[in-house]
Amino acid sequence: MYKGFDSHLNLEIGEWFTVVVYELAYALDFLGVELLFRGFMVIGFMSILGRGAIMPMVVTYCFLHFGKPAGEAISSVFGGFILGAIAYETRSIWGGVIIHVGIAWAMELAAFVQKGFNQP
Repeated sequence: MYKGFDSHLNLEIGEWFTVVVYELAYALDFLGVELLFRGFMVIGFMSILGRGAIMPMVVTYCFLHFGKPAGEAISSVFGGFILGAIAYETRSIWGGVIIHVGIAWAMELAAFVQKGFNQP
């Protein structure tokens, strides 16, 4: 989540610009996640393992979510399976990228709204 370290003051630019740069970098991180898990582990191995490529990816993907809130770790099993099935059927990571970034940005927006309502 964007924390706002007042870097915009040192750079003498608007805070909105630092937020946009942060959020674009955050989205780019999910491209890497999708390339590794759905691209390499599902699409890359589907010619060898067929549909069996999805479950090892799900287990590894869930392991990435250990240490996060329990709901997020548990939902990563179901979300990873759904994103793996989408990648398998479409032979593309872009559905997963769009879903992942959409969820992440929605959570960021909710945090910004909540922060706005909690300001004194």
